[in-house]
Amino acid sequence: MRSLIARLAFASVLLAPAPAFAIGGLYIQIGTGYGQFGGSELITEEQPSGPDLPLTGEQCCAKGGFTLSLRGGYSFFGVAGELGFVGNAWDLGKDTGGGGIIGGGVRLFPLDLLKLGGAELDLPIDLSIGAMFGYTLVGKNFAYNGVGIDVDFTAEYMLTSFLSLGVKLDIGFPQFSNFVYTDYKNNVGRCLDDAGEQITTGDNAGRINKSNASCTGRGPSSTFLAPQLVATLHFDVFD
Repeated sequence: MRSLIARLAFASVLLAPAPAFAIGGLYIQIGTGYGQFGGSELITEEQPSGPDLPLTGEQCCAKGGFTLSLRGGYSFFGVAGELGFVGNAWDLGKDTGGGGIIGGGVRLFPLDLLKLGGAELDLPIDLSIGAMFGYTLVGKNFAYNGVGIDVDFTAEYMLTSFLSLGVKLDIGFPQFSNFVYTDYKNNVGRCLDDAGEQITTGDNAGRINKSNASCTGRGPSSTFLAPQLVATLHFDVFD
């Protein structure tokens, strides 16, 4: 009997008319999925034969793994300002690598804008496009930092008046500096050359403190991609 009641309750939730998205309000969103910083220039592994020497080849670079994202903002007439974070981790354990982008930005809700324009839309779904600008950091044995832009596309279904579930795709475009940390904790590392590679030989091969660095190369090229499942809590602060 208890099992039957539970099934009927669950079915009633699924079959009940879903509430429509309200225009505007406070929201907090969390997402999980898979993400990866791409690019063969983003070398994060060191050679096993000697400390502090970059490992080239197939195993050199940032890998894919668990992704976590967090967003919070306030939507007003189809436009929101928000703060957020998105990042991934790989080789979870004592030798974990990872990175991400943290910052702030804006979000557009196209269906809300259509409603404000007079469209008769009373839907339990919502679409949004977000853009976030901020600080980016990624590394394992070697670490890179800089600034980055993250763009995401989100589709959600309003399960209850305060909870929606959906899918999201984050696409990040980091711009790393021309300095790589070989010891992030102590602010020590090397300059990168014009190919984005660590300078390990010649006059500029020595490790230096970041504050004393005068690098003339460029940072490694990379992108970030992370498909996710998301859950969003909605709050009407003026209700």
